[in-house]
Amino acid sequence: MKKAFILVALLLAVFIGNILMFENNTPSEEEPPYIAVTSFPLFEIADKLVGEKIAIKKLIPFGLETHTYMPSVKTMTEISGARLVLFTGVGLEPWIKKEYTNALDMSRSVRLNDIDEAHDEEDDHDHDGHQHGAEGVDPHYWLDIDNMIRMTEFLSEKLGNKFSEHKPLIENNARAYIKALKNLKEEFGSALKSCKRDEIVVNHNAFGYLAKEYGFSVHALTGLSPDEQVSAKRMKEITDLVREEGVTTVFFESFISPKSAQTISNETGVQVQSLQPLANVTQDEAARGYIALMQENLKKLSTVLECE
Repeated sequence: MKKAFILVALLLAVFIGNILMFENNTPSEEEPPYIAVTSFPLFEIADKLVGEKIAIKKLIPFGLETHTYMPSVKTMTEISGARLVLFTGVGLEPWIKKEYTNALDMSRSVRLNDIDEAHDEEDDHDHDGHQHGAEGVDPHYWLDIDNMIRMTEFLSEKLGNKFSEHKPLIENNARAYIKALKNLKEEFGSALKSCKRDEIVVNHNAFGYLAKEYGFSVHALTGLSPDEQVSAKRMKEITDLVREEGVTTVFFESFISPKSAQTISNETGVQVQSLQPLANVTQDEAARGYIALMQENLKKLSTVLECE
């Protein structure tokens, strides 16, 4: 009798436990709709347009290098659950596959530069002879302020259709942000209008759009991918150029080791400064925003190019 009582008690405990487990695993409500984005510029635009109304999830965490990021299981789950996924395209996120019907390739909304248009011939390839970027295209298109305007216009329409209840707000926010971007473009045009120098030296060849727009040349230690190893030949070429042309500064990026730039600095006496390509930023930088970060870039460029 005692054994039977114990058995009944155990079965009852299991039954109650299963009920509690079922209740705990049953969501009380569905997760609110959200937008997933990869790069910082896309986060910035989405946040400016809908940030207060719709959650935005950053697939590549702040503070990580975009070019070399490998997605986690959590990242892939967030892609599948998003109402809309915004990605850079042009080969920067090969892990976003064509079968994602909720994904939007933002490179289709902008003007893209061929690599040959924007950069030194020596900078176009890695040391195995392969090109970076999709089909010879420079992927850093957000550094063209006109492209940020194009993306804002494009995304305003897409988000207005996807979240029609917020369409008036999205359109108003887009107009305000586009106005701010146009003011930024005027700042660049005015500050870089008359400069004594016409070339910069950088660690990573990310600044071709700015160079083409404002008439200066970019000499880079590596090509379009910042994780390449710098060859001894390229180090000598850049060191010789710095000496011959009287270059005063070598730029590097905050997420990339400044070792090569520092080596050139040690050999030539030039200073080393960071220049932000803005594919990704820290969380603190994101809070300051694209326009403020671009204004910092402008201040450094105008100083190094000796603009009036």
